[in-house]
Amino acid sequence: MGKTIKLYLAGIFFLVLIILLIDTLRVKPTNWKPSYSLDHKNALDLYVFNREIKNLIPEKRMTRVLRSPYEYIQDQTETVTFLVIKQNMYLIGDTIILEEVKKGSNLFISCENFVRNITDTLGLNYTEVDSDLSLKKLDMLRLSLTNKNWNKADYQLRPVLNTFAFVDADSENTTILGTEILPDGKIYPNFLKIKYGKGYVFIHNQPQVFSNHALLAEKSSDNFVAHLLSYIPKNRPVVWFVQGQTSNPNAPKTETGLSVVFRYPALRAVWLLLIYGLVLYILFNSKRRQRIVPVIKPLRNTTVEFVQTIGNLYYQQGNVANIIDKKIVFFLDRIRTNYFIDTTKLDERFAEKLKSKSGKSIELITEILEFINKFRKNKTAGKNDLLHLNKLIEEFWDKNLKQE
Repeated sequence: MGKTIKLYLAGIFFLVLIILLIDTLRVKPTNWKPSYSLDHKNALDLYVFNREIKNLIPEKRMTRVLRSPYEYIQDQTETVTFLVIKQNMYLIGDTIILEEVKKGSNLFISCENFVRNITDTLGLNYTEVDSDLSLKKLDMLRLSLTNKNWNKADYQLRPVLNTFAFVDADSENTTILGTEILPDGKIYPNFLKIKYGKGYVFIHNQPQVFSNHALLAEKSSDNFVAHLLSYIPKNRPVVWFVQGQTSNPNAPKTETGLSVVFRYPALRAVWLLLIYGLVLYILFNSKRRQRIVPVIKPLRNTTVEFVQTIGNLYYQQGNVANIIDKKIVFFLDRIRTNYFIDTTKLDERFAEKLKSKSGKSIELITEILEFINKFRKNKTAGKNDLLHLNKLIEEFWDKNLKQE
């Protein structure tokens, strides 16, 4: 073995030791992204629930479906219970599911966000009941079930990621099965049973109780979850829609040696370092000479020039107020997308919430809001106003862009 190879191997060995040491000592941050994946083990995933649900619903009654509800129901003839547990009730085929419920099937759904179509159809008013809960630093909700025999099934939810509740419902067809109790003692329904046609809809708004974090916490939500799912009728099959939440709806995946290596960051880094080291060794020690490859210039990207040209033409028309109006609409839309804040009313309360979530100074936020409210009132503006608004908006997003 040559001296050069020994040096390469020694260097790789020390790099491996350093990587292992760094990976062992570093504190891994908790991933709070609410993906509700059946395959992953982050705080708000359903890995534990997916493996323990067989203790609540027998596997012979449970079917995990990767297809969309529309595709599945086309071939469905029997009445079943549909199960949906995820963050958003978007693009899930709520209309066709409700049609099946009307025919006699049931729907058990636990989501934070619902499309207006499903709440209006079921006669529900779903709204935020305490938007300042996080600002008060009272990050806890007590979830309770109305069945008097289950008074010990209450669960304290931490952290609180959803402060919405069903504040109004059709009392003739609706039964309250569960509530959420705020730190100030206010009680709002959050788990309902609704008669719809020949079937029932069980609607719940805190899917976080099914997550890995809740089930593995010191005060586990397992008892609460068991009582929730006990409302699912036992005389029908259960169809769990898991599209986008798993790549394998059946048993845990059979793993090869490489899949185990790539599951752990340290082993993955060592493996890749070994492969890259071997590739570099071959490249630098190979006697084969590669012919010169001609340089092909990439196609010129004229997208930016096109946008600038269109912008200049729009600006030269002189309709400054229209430009300011569109900049305000775009700014507020970005606030809703990034910080999930309602922009309907731009008052002091809105300013405090935006300051808390963005970290920007209250003076800057107040100045922007005053400009917007004044412009909406007068509907007139000059070029200096446009430049001033643009400067304020750029100052607001400056550090936020770097953080994103």
